[in-house]
Amino acid sequence: MSIGTEKSTRRRLAGLALAGLILAGCASTPSTATVIRTLFNLPPGHSGFNNVLVISVAGDYGSRALYERSVAAAFAEDSAQVTAYFTVVGRQPVLTRTALETAIQARKFDAVLLTRLKGQEQQELVANRPVGQGFDLFGYDYNELNPPSQIERARAITFVSELYSTETRKKIWAIDALSFDNDTATDLINDQANTIVAQLRKDRALAP
Repeated sequence: MSIGTEKSTRRRLAGLALAGLILAGCASTPSTATVIRTLFNLPPGHSGFNNVLVISVAGDYGSRALYERSVAAAFAEDSAQVTAYFTVVGRQPVLTRTALETAIQARKFDAVLLTRLKGQEQQELVANRPVGQGFDLFGYDYNELNPPSQIERARAITFVSELYSTETRKKIWAIDALSFDNDTATDLINDQANTIVAQLRKDRALAP
């Protein structure tokens, strides 16, 4: 075996080991966040999305990648393929509608799951651009979501997660998830990942 091949094999094994640890953590650690469903508009007879792109824009780039990996790993044994945005676009990826559309076309995603801090988008930056529950991933650019944001220990913090159909470019499912008293940003991200996975399963939004 060549040195290059051996290094490549080691990297693949390390990646599989990391995915296994993340999956085990998601499976064994109960979510403690409080969930409020703000939108449930899945089509009648919906059997679950099969190819989902998961994007986080909350926190620094490391915590974003941790969240995306955790959600993707939690569905590793399901029929749905869940892919982290940073693995498609690259490290420290910028979220723009152009980059998003390119990723969708290249990988044929049928849904996009986006998670952000509640209030992270800013009304005053662009006149008449919807924020809050009117937030529209496919309708507008939200450049303020790209710089790293602070999610260090806080008594209470709320994340917004929204699921979009790429066929209709419409938001069809959304929750607010409120986490309490996490000691570190990693604890917070893990809590949120566990919460979103549990709710997606409960609502049968992704193919089992």
